[in-house]
Amino acid sequence: MTAICILSITILAVAVSAGSPCCGKKCRYAGSFSTHQVHNPALPSTRSIFPAFGDPKYFSNKVVPSNKASVELKCPNFDVLFDEICKVSPLAKQALYENKPGGIKSIKKGDDFYSWKVTDDNPNRLISNIAKIDNFQKNGVPIVRLRSSLHGPAKKRGECFAELITTEELRQKWDATNDIVDELYSGDLNEVKKLQADNYGEPSMFGIGYVKTKQSVVSPREQLTLCGLQNFDSGASIIWGVELEENQNHLFPEGKRMSRSTSHLFSTTIIPTGENEFDVEYVLQLDIGGFPGWLTGPIVIETVKKMFGFADGYFKSGLNGGELAAKLAAITEDDTVKTDGDKNDSFDKNDSSVLNEKQTLLMPP
Repeated sequence: MTAICILSITILAVAVSAGSPCCGKKCRYAGSFSTHQVHNPALPSTRSIFPAFGDPKYFSNKVVPSNKASVELKCPNFDVLFDEICKVSPLAKQALYENKPGGIKSIKKGDDFYSWKVTDDNPNRLISNIAKIDNFQKNGVPIVRLRSSLHGPAKKRGECFAELITTEELRQKWDATNDIVDELYSGDLNEVKKLQADNYGEPSMFGIGYVKTKQSVVSPREQLTLCGLQNFDSGASIIWGVELEENQNHLFPEGKRMSRSTSHLFSTTIIPTGENEFDVEYVLQLDIGGFPGWLTGPIVIETVKKMFGFADGYFKSGLNGGELAAKLAAITEDDTVKTDGDKNDSFDKNDSSVLNEKQTLLMPP
């Protein structure tokens, strides 16, 4: 398939803008929030610059060629990365180690490596479970985890889920406040495959994306993130991402540097549970550069809720002759999902939420 770079991670909000990676051509994967320009002493000064970089433990010294001459992309240490992802995501562990993963219903209490605080648990809701770990790995911000069960076609499900939060056309249908999201480099998938163990699935996307958010009461934020998509024979998929290290700053586009947000760890795991049914587990630890850590958790959770609200209707449209069905009918197995500018009436942009009236939240990665 076309080398499509990255996938999403980030989320933003409350008087702040934070970025996240993207996955495809000119994707729209950043957002900002806008409200009255009132000074808030709890927020960092717009003149401050907050450096933030990825954890070196997730990276190896191995590289793969990119789609641009003379540029090589540093690869993750797949063993370390997926070990950590499995520790925070029981569904990711199912994807990697089970031939027939059972999804959310098969998760047992003992499956969690860490101790999570469950803040919401209702199997009858679209978001059936929400949990968090405060100050995860002493990074000063929580890691959050949300689970949902959706209906939609199996064809290119991982790619479809990635693109609904990273492509410009789809993103604008539920978040119209992004500034810049661009694929900078995509990696050679054949070379990526050689550097990973067979049980990590088939790499479908791999690359580096740049995100910049708009000015609000806080200065713009930017991110430089390595992300990928792994597909498995069982029909499962894992979308993953980590912030790049400081020694990769030469990959930033030219221009003035902004305060940086950091996606310490991101994963979205998709597990098929029926012919047209699947479970999703979304995990993210996001540090919005200079933004109070105690506010980050609620912001991320509200944003992911909006994303799932859109995803619910979007994937159902793949079963009833709607937007997604038309896109899937127009592609071959080697093509990526193409988006268009049609409106998606199944999602109400004015849907009320705790933060909706005062801000627009950004999601990704």
